[in-house]
Amino acid sequence: MSTTDSSLFAAFEIPPTRRHAETIDFMLSRPALALLPESLRPAARSFLAYLATLPGSAPHACPACESRAIYLAAPAGTGGMRRNSYACRTCRKRFTILTGTPLHLLRSEEKWKPWMSYRFQGFSQELIANFLGISNKASMTWSRAFIKAMADYDSALHAWWQAHQSPEISELTDEAARALAECQAMLAGLRDTRDRRCPYCGSASVQVVTSRRATEYQCHGCQRRYNNLTKTPLSHLQHIELWPEYARHLVLGYHDTELEQIFDLSKPLTNLWRQRFLQLFQARWPLLAHWTLWQWSRRRANPGSVPLA
Repeated sequence: MSTTDSSLFAAFEIPPTRRHAETIDFMLSRPALALLPESLRPAARSFLAYLATLPGSAPHACPACESRAIYLAAPAGTGGMRRNSYACRTCRKRFTILTGTPLHLLRSEEKWKPWMSYRFQGFSQELIANFLGISNKASMTWSRAFIKAMADYDSALHAWWQAHQSPEISELTDEAARALAECQAMLAGLRDTRDRRCPYCGSASVQVVTSRRATEYQCHGCQRRYNNLTKTPLSHLQHIELWPEYARHLVLGYHDTELEQIFDLSKPLTNLWRQRFLQLFQARWPLLAHWTLWQWSRRRANPGSVPLA
């Protein structure tokens, strides 16, 4: 991870803790639509373009009567108006490009696309408000308006996004589910794997000397002893038999208080495990780290809303 001095996070004037800054840097470095199912990413890109271009576009019909007999009644700037005003020759009503849409009361349209882009990256409404210099109230208002606009724009994208905004446990994307299965298989095999190269010198000429908590080796190259956890984020952690299920619960967004109850861990140990597993995810399965941080943030407001299972 980069330091806060040279990080992407430094572009935002927010006093962070070091870990907070590193977390934000990691999320900013991820592909913009990585959290969404691959099949919905084209629709998400199109929706972002829609938010960027709609305020400056011209209407094709009257939103009241759908007549195409419309004309520009007053350009933007006339009488302090922020947008072009149009009139209908049929029903005589005036309107703007946003009339009749969920966006008609929103301001700062140049920030609409960045706001939604950050949401697709997994950032909270509060943090995006800090990023873009808007109030928390405005950020919440935008969230509701954009979700309504998304429903009109693409029903499939809206259905998936809406389902992942509640505090309930959300279904993983196929890509995230595959990564989690791979991670769990690796964790489950740590006690039995007997062919690890030396993490110090890279030599494959090793001898298995013991097989206790994690298989131990003697390297013929550098003569050092090591095990399957040496020089990994999980080194020195206990209860290896719990790790596959712990990883699943972590990715699904369970909070530390929930994890303490499920796995009978102390608060300090739960905090340590979260940090170490996130380090492992970032190094080997960055999508899992990204998903974990998003789900944790999303469920923060109501962590006790699901059964502890």
